[in-house]
Amino acid sequence: MSKTKTGSKGLTRRDALKTTAAAAAGAAIMGFPALTRAQSAKRFLKPIVAGLNAKEGDPTDISIRLIPQILREKYDVELDIQIHPSSTLGTDLSQLDAVQTGFIDITSNSTSQFTRYHDAFAFTDLPYVTTDWAMANRLFKSDVWAGQAKSFEANVPVKVLPPVGAGGFRLLWNNVRPLHSPSDVKGLKFRSAGSPLNIEMIKNWGGNPTPIAWTEVYTAMQQGVVDGFHVQPIWTYLFKMYEVLKYATEVDANFSIQFQVMNINTWNALGEDIQKPFALAAQEAADIATKKDQGLEDFYKGKLREAGMEIYTPSSAEKAKWLKGGLDVWSGAGSIVPKPVLDGLRALQSA
Repeated sequence: MSKTKTGSKGLTRRDALKTTAAAAAGAAIMGFPALTRAQSAKRFLKPIVAGLNAKEGDPTDISIRLIPQILREKYDVELDIQIHPSSTLGTDLSQLDAVQTGFIDITSNSTSQFTRYHDAFAFTDLPYVTTDWAMANRLFKSDVWAGQAKSFEANVPVKVLPPVGAGGFRLLWNNVRPLHSPSDVKGLKFRSAGSPLNIEMIKNWGGNPTPIAWTEVYTAMQQGVVDGFHVQPIWTYLFKMYEVLKYATEVDANFSIQFQVMNINTWNALGEDIQKPFALAAQEAADIATKKDQGLEDFYKGKLREAGMEIYTPSSAEKAKWLKGGLDVWSGAGSIVPKPVLDGLRALQSA
């Protein structure tokens, strides 16, 4: 196994990284069928380091963890991905920075976190842009997504990998009171991602958006820095946010997408003979993870109810008020989202 680069303090990159149990993600543990082993294999000797914010076993973890298995058993490629889940290699933002510098090779996070580097995928934060899971799957395979991936790669030193579902639709959570309509939101402080579209939507609903890293949210809730957030059920449950929350509303405004990237030098080092099977394996792994993710959306809502959370479904009249506040964001989105992208999204909505 080849040595990695040495840092300024004399430590190798591998010295700075904790070991991981990547081998535990085999087909038997994941519950996926084993694939037929081929006769021979191409080998990429350098271990690839993935720093992820997902916990082991989450769909967004599986979407990376399955890649070596698929490569080995279906495409005759031997490649080791050393996975470090649960943000063990740093905060959301530090891992996004690290994949660009090459300190780590792969990372993923919600699309909104990447807007600070380039706005190619800012459109995913448009309220009510993704209508349901079927549209999400169309979007992932669409010309709109492929075109924006090229734009992102032209401006940021990464290779865009296939996206994966990240828990379905976000719920609007808080620990103060039930939110039946936007009029109930007034005065509450909500953790927001860095996306200007997300921030504008919270403002339109009457809330006070406060950007905070995900790893700091639990403490911020305990200390009253914020009153709530707009996050998917899976993350709310797995990170035990129900301990500091009470109420949720199904506003259905934002469908969460996990954006996955690889350092461009690592991608180039794979060479053409491995790049193509890697891309195919990454797509297959993402499809498996997204299907699993879809099945877990209602499951985690149920777990949160069992934990004492109150989840409110607005009436048609109430939903119209949430919808108006969200769609008003579109009127000012032209400076962020190009018109051809907006047109393409509308076509996907009506397909």
